[in-house]
Amino acid sequence: MMREARAQELGSMTGPLVDLIRLASTAMGLATAALFSTDPSATDSVAAAYETVSALRHELEDHAAWILELRSQARVAELPTTITAVLVNAEAERMGQLAWEAADIARTRRAWASIPAPLLVVLRELSEGCLDAAAKAADVLQSHTSIGAVELTEGGHDVNRLLDLLYQQLLSSSDAIDVGAAIDLTLAARCYERFAGHAKAVAQSGSLLAVAAPRG
Repeated sequence: MMREARAQELGSMTGPLVDLIRLASTAMGLATAALFSTDPSATDSVAAAYETVSALRHELEDHAAWILELRSQARVAELPTTITAVLVNAEAERMGQLAWEAADIARTRRAWASIPAPLLVVLRELSEGCLDAAAKAADVLQSHTSIGAVELTEGGHDVNRLLDLLYQQLLSSSDAIDVGAAIDLTLAARCYERFAGHAKAVAQSGSLLAVAAPRG
């Protein structure tokens, strides 16, 4: 009975952390939809991305107050959760900012049609990699185990490989690519790479929850 009560308590404490990461992921997904849209304006997706990031920022403010309350309790059993909450709050804020930056790129993108299809394929794979990393990070937080964190660390190598591939193709491309479009492409790629990096950090922080999880 005590173990079940502890598991329920831990779940209620980590639930808000999972919501933060999933909200950041939703924002990046909307920004990505706008970036790859054939509609030059893609106003609906861009606006939705901005609104989601704004909602995330409000959640972060509320979450900060929750962290202060959690810290004031100063119970040893809750230290892993408190530390995780502080770290995840910071990472979620950075992920939200990157989603905002990706939406900015989608809104102001220049001569996007000049980018060769193979480069866009690599960028699409990068976007999928970063969103997959965020989903796995949320799963690590929710499961209170460190298993997914190991998988996510290994997956980070694939994101780095894709980024290197994109740079190589961009530099070796024989097609005439608009300078502004090339800049937007590299900025978007960096957003995805950094987003995945923060998701990895979330998973590593979430591994602390395995310490607090009830045994038996």
